[in-house]
Amino acid sequence: ESAALTPLGRPSRRSRPCARLRWSLTSVPRLIIDSLREDPLYGQQLPPVSDSINENACQLCKQEKLTFEPPPMYCFPCGARIRRNGPYYAYDTRDTHHSVCIPCYNKSRGHTIEVEGQMFPKARFQKKRNDEETEECWVNCERCNCWQHQICALFNDINYDVKQAYTCLYCYIEEVKRGLHVPSPQSAVLGASDLPRTALSDHIEERLFKRLKLERQARAVQSGRSFDEVAGADGLVVRVVSSVDKKVGVKPRFLETFQEDNYPTEFPYKSKAVLLFQKIDGVEVCLFGMYVQEFGAECAFPNQRRVYLSYLDSVKYLRPGIKAATGEALCTFVYHEILIGYLEYCKQRGFTSCYIWARPPLEGDNIFYCNPTIQTTRTSDKLREWCLAMIRKATKEEIVVELTNLYDHFFITTGECKAKVTASRLPYFDGDYWPGVAEDMVNQLHQEEDDQKLQKKGNAKKIIRKRALEAAGHTDLSGNASEDDMLMQKLGETIYPMEEDFIMVHLQYSCSNCRSFMSSGKRWACHQCRSFYICDKCYSAEQELEERERHPSNSRETHELHPVTS
Repeated sequence: ESAALTPLGRPSRRSRPCARLRWSLTSVPRLIIDSLREDPLYGQQLPPVSDSINENACQLCKQEKLTFEPPPMYCFPCGARIRRNGPYYAYDTRDTHHSVCIPCYNKSRGHTIEVEGQMFPKARFQKKRNDEETEECWVNCERCNCWQHQICALFNDINYDVKQAYTCLYCYIEEVKRGLHVPSPQSAVLGASDLPRTALSDHIEERLFKRLKLERQARAVQSGRSFDEVAGADGLVVRVVSSVDKKVGVKPRFLETFQEDNYPTEFPYKSKAVLLFQKIDGVEVCLFGMYVQEFGAECAFPNQRRVYLSYLDSVKYLRPGIKAATGEALCTFVYHEILIGYLEYCKQRGFTSCYIWARPPLEGDNIFYCNPTIQTTRTSDKLREWCLAMIRKATKEEIVVELTNLYDHFFITTGECKAKVTASRLPYFDGDYWPGVAEDMVNQLHQEEDDQKLQKKGNAKKIIRKRALEAAGHTDLSGNASEDDMLMQKLGETIYPMEEDFIMVHLQYSCSNCRSFMSSGKRWACHQCRSFYICDKCYSAEQELEERERHPSNSRETHELHPVTS
């Protein structure tokens, strides 16, 4: 159902296997640069590239030295990232490079440092600075003897036969004109469209092409021109390039807290990578990518039928670089339609909700290692608004039925909600923010309990904690229940300041009483109250109550509930 883009076979002979290019015009093929200059949206933002003859410059980009930044470097003992140009200690063995930050080195007592369970003498560690740069490799044309950067010439030394002479693009074109070569047919060159198709990629593509056609028609009407006279986004291909079965294990301290509730030790899910390609001047360019985690019907509660959008990234190279009929950039229109198409596909498959953590990723934690200089990095507010704009479009099409956030849905109870406020109801996703924070908090709670046993005033502290829980409305103060309540209280205090970043998209209606999603069967709606729905189970319990205790609560009136078929 998928295809890997990673080439198989021997590793690259390049000296920068994981290097990251400092993205500028010099890191893009000249043909793409020239076409971008003609673009009304991007052209004014591009600095000039000198065409003056320089024997030391690349024949294509006209620049001399292209440097790469090294990949992110992390301290082995603590896992903290070693900042760029910052000092650190390093020890190289035959197979491994060990990096240690300054605080860990100074904190280590004695003459040894523990790294990954092994002890190494501190004397062997050398102080260095994280300022290494790697220069892009060159390739020489055997015909004209001109030099070009490998990245500018799209030269891949992995698949190149060292016994064969390299011919640059200019010389090859001249030889074709003289009849010395016959160009290979386009069908002989595999592209993104040749990657295997899936039901998901077909669904997104079909929707995307249909919406782009309607958008182009609207632009033609606005400009008073015909459909063929306005530019369109051509050569787009959507493919699912990875679909892998994975499992996320529950962290030990958190699992220990809910062992009496038979909380699952792990949650199986399907990890998928979806990419968008566009053929620009004969070159397949990857413009957009997202990673998703799909927890199906076979997965245990609380992850059952939920989707987590774990990574989302793009580069601003979609052609044409114009505004859509809606006033937004055409690239935004395209990326929104891909996401809406995915949500629509998930809804049709029975998934109940999708979770998005709308926070800009840390440097080096993106899908694309670098962005062009014409593309600014979104702040948290702009990224969140970008996601909300997409969700508003999906809501108009009734793909999304409700929008809330993690805090409002799981940490507070309003109106007639009878759902228990407990960490065991929170969806547990791989790499998500709260599981790691919760594990640290549980460790902290256990450490406090251990400290209390060693202090004479331990009982007084325990009484203070129980009083705080009672004041918050918690009645069950037994061991694990008390720990769960304290965890939710601490976790809520941490999440609340950034609650709007933890977006929760409802693809199905949730019960206003028990907060469970109603993916099948009837739901009961109140026509007098906005967005009040309850499931069959809660409706049956409602009918057994006395009339004054029925919906709406704390009111002398009684509202009639009507069945709605999902």
